Amino acid sequence: AVVSTQSTGVYFINSGLGDRLVSDAAERTLSKDLKECETCTWYPVTDGEEGLKMKITHHHGVTGITWHASGKYLAVTMRDSPNCAVLIHNLQKASSQKPFNKSKGQIQQVAFHPNKPFFFVLTQRYVRVYNLVKQAMVRKLVCGVKWASCMAIHPKGDNLIVGSYDKTLVWFDMDLSTKPYKSLQQHKKAVRDVCFHSRLPLYSSVSDDCSAIVTHGMVYDDLVKNPLIVPVKVLRAHKPCTKYGVLCNVFHPALPWLFTGGSDGDIWLYV
Repeated sequence: AVVSTQSTGVYFINSGLGDRLVSDAAERTLSKDLKECETCTWYPVTDGEEGLKMKITHHHGVTGITWHASGKYLAVTMRDSPNCAVLIHNLQKASSQKPFNKSKGQIQQVAFHPNKPFFFVLTQRYVRVYNLVKQAMVRKLVCGVKWASCMAIHPKGDNLIVGSYDKTLVWFDMDLSTKPYKSLQQHKKAVRDVCFHSRLPLYSSVSDDCSAIVTHGMVYDDLVKNPLIVPVKVLRAHKPCTKYGVLCNVFHPALPWLFTGGSDGDIWLYV
């Protein structure tokens, strides 16, 4: 399934790509009846174009969406909502829940742990980690930056990187400390997005300086060894538009390919 947002709505599209069994499973998951919740409303779309199957409308504007690795859950952030800044949607049960009543600070981004029931919430200066089963905060990471902008969780789940508007990247090894293991200043302007490759020891960061920096970030199974961080390549293709540069990036799930999207309206693929 593919997700897009517009104002207060989240739209689900069955792209029909890939294996037929996967496409049929997505079709069944997205075939829901009308359901009104306290925080949102689930609408079936019977006459949708281009594979549009379902939409969820919220009471406030949607500012971000994050998938769980299983594809069963979707987290939605709404920064302007005073009491419902984050919602987690269960696509199979067509249900929604608030992981907490009030957020502590303005939420920049949220993320799921890849294999544990942990939920990461990034605010201006902290990363709070919640246990969704116990419904309690289990850890608070101190970013040490003026204003955090983005984060990414390593596929193994014990490390994460946080980018900031003050040009800094910080790497956390949660087995070591609640403070950053390493701080990097590779960009000349605000960092807009960071991402890990799902299989290869690579991560990428993009910035308003119109660059994407690919870095080798090796995490060892031996807990005695610290992560190895080595910059690999600086990629420049986007053109600046007003005061913004490259806004987002994502790796191909299997190949060493990087996609970047910029404020100039272009999407670049690096191979």
